[in-house]
Amino acid sequence: MSVDFHFLNVGYGDCTIVHWPERTAGEKVKAERIMMMDLYHHEDNDEYEDVIEYYKTHFRDEDGSLKPIFRFVCSHPHQDHICGLKKLFKDSEIRILNFWDNDHSFVPADFDGHETHEDDWKTYKTLGGDNSPATVIKTERSEKPRQFWDSDGDRIIILSPSDALIKHAHETEDGTKRASDKVEIDEMSYALSIQVNSRSVILAGDGRASPAWNDILQECKDDLGSCAVLKAGHHGHDCSFHEEALKKMDPKIIVFSNSKDEDKSNGAKSDYKRVCPGAKIYKTFDGTVIVRVPFKAEEDISVEVL
Repeated sequence: MSVDFHFLNVGYGDCTIVHWPERTAGEKVKAERIMMMDLYHHEDNDEYEDVIEYYKTHFRDEDGSLKPIFRFVCSHPHQDHICGLKKLFKDSEIRILNFWDNDHSFVPADFDGHETHEDDWKTYKTLGGDNSPATVIKTERSEKPRQFWDSDGDRIIILSPSDALIKHAHETEDGTKRASDKVEIDEMSYALSIQVNSRSVILAGDGRASPAWNDILQECKDDLGSCAVLKAGHHGHDCSFHEEALKKMDPKIIVFSNSKDEDKSNGAKSDYKRVCPGAKIYKTFDGTVIVRVPFKAEEDISVEVL
């Protein structure tokens, strides 16, 4: 039995689905849970996954009904992390029970990057708003790593954002408040560590090496050492490569969520291989990557590329 991580081939964007199976711990039954972190949806595109169809294919109950997304985590609301949100929420029949977001004043300067961006932004604001049909959870790390142990045992550690990173995103060095379209929202993106007993999978978010990973390394160093699988920060770009943090994590499996062109322009594979020569690197443009992390530490982690 394992926790399964689906890193979808969505091009220059992100979509990760985490599936915790129903299981027992002693006499307690722990509920099945599905988490989706970010979304970049494609339709009628042979090169990339149709996220909604992928979900409908892989996450149904025995009677054919769709399983709900227990937890949707918006790492940060740049377009490559929310596109398709309107379709997922309003047109797919997939329910979202809990919606993770953070308080911020960011507003896009325009909606030119993707044809559905404006509608997706409006849906994002609805899901994170006071009248959201989902339970809205806005939480950050504060000073030290934040353990988010819920009652059914989804073991999540919040590595980022911290109060300091949220402040940095909204203010310049001299304390001047940034305009809404200048808020550095990626620097306060969620970075999470998913604990599977003694091993962890780190979903690194889009924070850059400085300040985000300097902050994480300083305050969360002891929570990085159990990392077995790393979803590389900011699509595997060199801007998020942090050598000291990577040495501390020392993952055996690294996943880049990126397009082939962006990887060629900005990918940091050579840096990751230099620091972690024994790690296997997978890139989602080669196909959706499914990583299965068994609950039993003596069992090997397996990887499937679709």
